Amino acid sequence: MQFAPPWTPPTDIERRLYESTARGDWDGQIGALAEAGLFVGVARAEADGLVPPAPLAPYRDPVSGKRALPVLTRGALPPWRPDWVFQRTSLAELAQEWPHDKWWLAVNPGLPGGTAVPATPLDREAWLEVCAETPRPAGGRLVTSLAGPLHGPLARGLACGAPLAVAEAVPWNVLGAVHHDYDADRAALRDTWGVTDPTGWRWLTDRLLAGEGPGREAEFALRAREGMAEHEGRVPDTDRWRQSVTHVLLHRAASREEVRALDDVVVRVAGFEERLRRDGLLPPDGRACSAVAYDHGCAVAVARLGLAARYCDPAEAERIVVEAGVRSAAAYPSWQAFSAGFLLGRALRSGEEEPGRTALLAHRALAADPGSPWLNITWS
Repeated sequence: MQFAPPWTPPTDIERRLYESTARGDWDGQIGALAEAGLFVGVARAEADGLVPPAPLAPYRDPVSGKRALPVLTRGALPPWRPDWVFQRTSLAELAQEWPHDKWWLAVNPGLPGGTAVPATPLDREAWLEVCAETPRPAGGRLVTSLAGPLHGPLARGLACGAPLAVAEAVPWNVLGAVHHDYDADRAALRDTWGVTDPTGWRWLTDRLLAGEGPGREAEFALRAREGMAEHEGRVPDTDRWRQSVTHVLLHRAASREEVRALDDVVVRVAGFEERLRRDGLLPPDGRACSAVAYDHGCAVAVARLGLAARYCDPAEAERIVVEAGVRSAAAYPSWQAFSAGFLLGRALRSGEEEPGRTALLAHRALAADPGSPWLNITWS
């Protein structure tokens, strides 16, 4: 099907809505909506509890002539505004909480593929039946927005955060009004990172860009191994690596506890690399040269969350993302090396001994999917 220029559906959801609406296919419309995240705009002051919630107010849909409540799919969200935020809902939630039997549901009003559908009790029962038959979106799925950057410094930086975006099945290349939704984005910053205001957000992004996350001990050991490989012309085996790191620490008068802790890190890193080779995420002779990829990827995620939480403006978020790409390019020779470093850094932070299933799916998708930014964006 040809789309009216210059509009291109940003994601598969908007494409399916456009096509099903064009052919009058109710099943296709509701099927797409059952899979989609739907968003309702609210004033930020209302979302923050500074003013009482405004009552739901329908508008007169110009196409159907009916009174309708508007919702937006992710790809139809407008540009970021400091005073206007979005709450996420779903077709099932709307079916269960619909306020008025005579109101219609307007989806992406005013945009190509926008539609309005009736929402009588019988209609809503049908929505729930479709939703019950629709599998929940799984993590580890690559989603690309054709409205977002696909090349250039901003896209390269966003691609450094792609493992986290793919794990959550959200578009990897969107830096805008929402990540999950306003409340969830603020909660993620608070509960995961301890961030509750712009000052804390800036401190955290600076720390992540500097690689000051929980893998600093491993970073020392990894750099020591790289130095040995350069000096000796070959990569040392694990025993030789352990001995060298211990020698350096004793020369620096480190305590026994420090020596033992770093020796444990070396053994753990070596074991994790072996598992990455087994899973095909490192070549047979591959190794992780650094673990800062995880910090840089998290900096991208925190930039996206901070923008969605209104802790920064778009220019500041873009600066963080671009800088994450620049620093990653300086630390790694390729996307494959970045991937290994990311998984290692993630394991060091989480305490896991093996990559989780969703993390593996995300990295395999990024390594193999023809639409992956790692296959389409030049590393440096």
